[in-house]
Amino acid sequence: MTATNPPAPADPPSPLELAEASATAADFLSRVQGSGELIATLLALLLPAGSERALRVWQAETEATPNAGAVLAQVASLLPNARLPWFERLLKRMRRHTVEQRQILLESTRRVMSASGRMRPIDRLHWFAMRQRLGEATPASTRQAANAGLSQLPDVDLHAIATYTAFLSRMIPLEVGESASDAERAAGPDWYLAVMNEWPQHEVPALQLPGGDALVHALQQLQAMAWMQRPVLVRNWVDTALARRERGRLRDSAADALRLSCGLLDSPLPPELARHYIEPPEEPRR
Repeated sequence: MTATNPPAPADPPSPLELAEASATAADFLSRVQGSGELIATLLALLLPAGSERALRVWQAETEATPNAGAVLAQVASLLPNARLPWFERLLKRMRRHTVEQRQILLESTRRVMSASGRMRPIDRLHWFAMRQRLGEATPASTRQAANAGLSQLPDVDLHAIATYTAFLSRMIPLEVGESASDAERAAGPDWYLAVMNEWPQHEVPALQLPGGDALVHALQQLQAMAWMQRPVLVRNWVDTALARRERGRLRDSAADALRLSCGLLDSPLPPELARHYIEPPEEPRR
């Protein structure tokens, strides 16, 4: 018997091919309107890479959607920095559907996010964003402030900033995995300290990762800050992360955490963060 050599591995797609596939996926997503397709697409955008458990839950949640397989394939073709803008766009479309359909989405989201037995930090931000954008949560406050600075914040606001910044430190400047190096593990705490050193007149609280209730309370306190102060806080987070970026750009996980936080605080994206993303084209007014 003549031995045959295994086929040579295919060359990875070029940057141009990846960009073209992402553009094709964006064209596909621009036509997704029905509640079933929207739910399948939004859930696909939330799937953790490589999680077979989450994929099985997604398949169970979308089995009644005829073209769910095509949806999953197209979502997989999106470039990482195009995914969150499309997530936000499709949530906006989902809000036009009934309360019952929106509730189905939220219930399915819970099951997909908990498939692996725990919620990732980025999952929590996606969840908060979904509830806010689907009309399930209170929008940010319009409280007035004497000025836009953060130097004279009350202790309750500083505590909330410390709590939420500690939570973000798990994703900024990078999301730490089990195999992370010591330097990578120190990056999040280093970013936290740099942010909190904005208030030298106060003792910097030790970094303590918050539980679910503490995180929600901190977010609500930040949402109640004056509307002129929230963008200043966001700018501090972004500038401090950019000062520690690798290869001249933020990691996608860090950028996504910051962009989701901007939305939760009703703050515009700083230009440097906005440039990280590929935005969907504007939709015609309805």
